[in-house]
Amino acid sequence: MIIGYGNIGHEWEKAIRHHPGWDLVGIVDTNTELLHNVPTMIPGMKDDQVFTSIEDAVKFGQKPDLAIVAVPIYYHHMIAKKVLDLDINVICEKNMASTIYGGRQMVECAKSKPHLCTAVDTQYRYQSKFWTAHQFFKQGVNPIGTLGMIKWESIDFRGEVAKPWWWAQQDIYLEDMSIHWFDLLRFTTGLDIVQVKADVFMPRYSDWQGSSDIHANLALAKPEDCDNRHNWVWCQFYGGFQRKGPSHNEFVYYGGDGQARITDLGMELKIYTDKTNNSKFEEDGYLSTDAGPIAGTPYTGHEVMLELMSQGIDSGGEKQPPTNFCEAFKSFAVTMACSESSRSNRTVWIPDYWKGLLS
Repeated sequence: MIIGYGNIGHEWEKAIRHHPGWDLVGIVDTNTELLHNVPTMIPGMKDDQVFTSIEDAVKFGQKPDLAIVAVPIYYHHMIAKKVLDLDINVICEKNMASTIYGGRQMVECAKSKPHLCTAVDTQYRYQSKFWTAHQFFKQGVNPIGTLGMIKWESIDFRGEVAKPWWWAQQDIYLEDMSIHWFDLLRFTTGLDIVQVKADVFMPRYSDWQGSSDIHANLALAKPEDCDNRHNWVWCQFYGGFQRKGPSHNEFVYYGGDGQARITDLGMELKIYTDKTNNSKFEEDGYLSTDAGPIAGTPYTGHEVMLELMSQGIDSGGEKQPPTNFCEAFKSFAVTMACSESSRSNRTVWIPDYWKGLLS
């Protein structure tokens, strides 16, 4: 069942139709005019399969195995709690919540229902090129050597604001897109982001409301290295909607023996050949064919998430999806830390957000 049949709800509907293990049994939305037209919009959907609340859907329709929460971010924690209270597994759209307190509540609700599965829709990790980067760093011997620095830059010009739900967000890029990048930094390296110094801002030439761009210095570390600054990996991060010009992504990892750049085909490698002059290098690659199928499935993106959720449900919650609420909280917390850092003009220690919560 999909809660919120807007842009992302339509995307989830397509994924459900393409996955043979799932059937769409209902749509929940507060827009009654939209609900009136849903049966003509979705093949096979009937008038008695549309509802204005998840409670009514369970009372008058068919209780689903899974509810996908695809409403604006500031409703996520409330609706996710309602779904879990009804003993229904849940996938929640990103960002996890609008406040750190809402995110903590979602984690606490998930922990109180261990037989249910939860997930946050950071589905970029199940795109081929990012899955390839993840597999590259899982190798026993890494050809670029000890990872030390990362450059992560995404210029994504969206023109003028066209989505009404954006108008209610004070930090649109931070809330809407940055969560994907922070999750991917963690997913590809296997490290946590533990410290941030950020500036969240609107370029002086922009007439948007709120903020649209972010500059941040991030520190990543293994749990056992949180107190050992020398073992941290440093990331220079930029993301934004208002730099204008052509869109552009550059994701580069710098190691002691070489560097790796994410491309559409996989990882483009430059391996240093002279220890005394690292301007000399050989080019190599690690391709998506080297990485194997995404999460052992024949799918990508949302369909991978549906498959992993199905496996989790079949296990009775013992096998939680990789982006379950407890895991996803660590990526979500980085967005909250960036906001706090910018507003307070100070460096923020991120593990304090989950201290006592994820143990």
